[in-house]
Amino acid sequence: MNNLSGHKNLSRGERNLEKFLQKAKRKTFASVIVFPRTNLNKSKEYVYKDGDWIYKDKYFGSIVDTGQELVFYKERLVWSMSYRGGMIAGKENLSRNCFSFLKECLRNAPLEFPVRGPNHYGKGDFKYENSWKGNLEDFVGEEMIYFKGEQIYFRNYLGGMGKPREINY
Repeated sequence: MNNLSGHKNLSRGERNLEKFLQKAKRKTFASVIVFPRTNLNKSKEYVYKDGDWIYKDKYFGSIVDTGQELVFYKERLVWSMSYRGGMIAGKENLSRNCFSFLKECLRNAPLEFPVRGPNHYGKGDFKYENSWKGNLEDFVGEEMIYFKGEQIYFRNYLGGMGKPREINY
């Protein structure tokens, strides 16, 4: 399913977006020391700022969640991703170890597609698989985690660029 068509033709701004996304994800959910803010509506949110860039990840739920990631440049939305997923029913008892492993996978996201983790990643009894179609401009994908060969986690995601053509970043 992986298709990075057009990756070599990304503009300098889109390369900057790749680098910022990778850094923002490592500094928020994928971090082992950063925790989200809980909002009045019971959503949880991470916010990361670096210069003119702002990353926001807001989600509802815990064992199974739904959310959205947004990236702003100079206060204008340039990229977004929506997602839904979590633990497979009956496997909730593995959630702590699963999410810890997921964070490790996300810290190893490839620069050419820093949306989620790498295609494949494994450690001990855990195995991560991520497949997608498209590139940062327009994509859809899914990731799964297996424990001892049995699927325990799923996530579907989609997103892309949302920038006006005249922005230079």
